[in-house]
Amino acid sequence: MTTFGEILKSMVERVPGAVGAVFSDWEGEPVDQFAHIEPLDIQLVGAHWGVVWSQATTRLSRHGLGAVEELLIEGERAIVIVRLVTEGYFVVLATKRDVHLATALRELQRGAETLRAEM
Repeated sequence: MTTFGEILKSMVERVPGAVGAVFSDWEGEPVDQFAHIEPLDIQLVGAHWGVVWSQATTRLSRHGLGAVEELLIEGERAIVIVRLVTEGYFVVLATKRDVHLATALRELQRGAETLRAEM
């Protein structure tokens, strides 16, 4: 496992209810991932939310509102949180719906900082 994979694994394991994380580039291409679900599934989560991330950043920037730093999507059975690592890279954390949200947000921020330091 790469250093990025180890960072993601540690982050997922520190969040009870987390099912996976993926570190992706601006096009949604995975750099690395760790998941308790199928690897392709977490890669697709990263790719899909990468498109949303990119579009949201473009739209906000056009109106002088800056780039997106974090997106939080609450679904019926899951929560997906996307966080900026550096310009052009983001990390996605997927969790079960009953996750302790403050823990997930804290660990995602910590993971993003660790990924940034490793780049």
